[in-house]
Order: sequence, then structure tokens, then C-alpha cells
Amino acid sequence: MIRISENQYNGIIVDHASLPEDITEFKSEITQLLASIDDKNLMWIKIPIKKAALIPVLTTYGFEFHHCDERNLMLVKKINPEAFVPATKNYIVGVGAIVFHEQKLLVIKDRFSNGYKLPGGHIEKNELIKEALTREVFEETGIDIRFESIMNIGHFHNGQFGESNLYLVCTAQALSYEIKIHDNSEILDAKWINPTEFLHSEEVSAYNKSIVEAAINNKELKLTEQQIKLRVANGEVFF
Repeated sequence: MIRISENQYNGIIVDHASLPEDITEFKSEITQLLASIDDKNLMWIKIPIKKAALIPVLTTYGFEFHHCDERNLMLVKKINPEAFVPATKNYIVGVGAIVFHEQKLLVIKDRFSNGYKLPGGHIEKNELIKEALTREVFEETGIDIRFESIMNIGHFHNGQFGESNLYLVCTAQALSYEIKIHDNSEILDAKWINPTEFLHSEEVSAYNKSIVEAAINNKELKLTEQQIKLRVANGEVFF
């Protein structure tokens, strides 16, 4: 028998572990369930990939796709036609690093853009900002760093994969100095460069130039991590 629980928004959440394997049985149980909850707003059902055969059944009952990960698809149905469906994640988050050593700036050149730019990349699932920054810089340059602060936030519509891109540029302290590229599939070159040369290059984007200029001229423009008690585990707060 399908098990359910209620959330604080007058919605129903189906326990995916209770979903039957047999499609006929599932149709019967979901029909009975829908008939019994006409006073609710939304019904949420997460379908594991191993039970993907149940998805066409749900779409015939008016369920729509909401979000997914590698192994699960979340579907939602409006029981109340006026119910509000919260937006799912509609952006990709990335980090970039400003790292100086002996008045030189750490930069990389990849296969996808002209000229040099700041090292960085996507934040992976369940990864902290400072962890992503450290990992990306090491993969692209071989340089070990220590996160210092966030100094710029960029938000770009219609970025990679058609999603909005949220990009956090951080300052970091170099803990090592010898360049050694680990991600040779994407990175063509990495080096320490004179900031003036970087700022005067016609191949460097206006955005990268503006960030580096701000780092040089506005050293107090930064958000540092604050150690405060949070309601969620492994959170990060900067101000």
C-alpha cells in the first residue's frame, strides 16, 4: 500500500519506497489516493530510476516533471488548480579565483575561450564553496590555495545548458607556487602573469578585467565567512 505524509504547505508527499512494482497495482492505488485528497494543494512523488516504468502512468494523471538527479525524478500534481508550485533549481553555480603571489596573478587558458582568464569551474553536488574553489584551482593549475573571501557575484541568463549561471569570484591565498596542470582535457596553459599585462590584453573579457581591477583597487570589497549557528548542516554564510 502506498504510504504518504503531509508537509506544512497542505501538500502530500508519497513515500517512494512504498511504490508497488506492478503497474496495474500502482494504477489502482494511485487512483484511490487521488480520489481521497481533493482538499490538498499538491502531491509530490519521487520515482527512482529502477521504477521508471511508473512515470507514464503518472503523466496520464496530470503529474508534471519538477526536478531530477542522476537516479531520481520528482513529479508534482496540482490537486488545487490555484496551488503554487515552487520553482526548482534553475541555475548553475560556479566559482572563480583571484590568487596573487609576488604581485603576479594566477590565470589559465582553456579550450573554449580566447585569451587567459581566472581559474575556476562548477560547484559539484554537496560541495562547499571553499571546497569547490580549492579543487578547481588545483585541477587547473596545480596550485594549493586557502579560501579568503567572496568579492564578486555575477548572474548570467541563458548560460551553459540554457540555464542561468551564478558565478562567485573569490580571493584566495596561494600555498604553493609551481604550476602543474592536472586537467589537461580542458586546460591548455596556466601561469603567473603581471596584472597590468592581463588588464591590457584585448583577448581578456571585460568581466575578468573588471574583477581584477576591483581586487587591486578595492581591497575592502569582500565577504568573509562567518562562524554562526545555522539550522542546516554544512552551511556557509558570508558578510
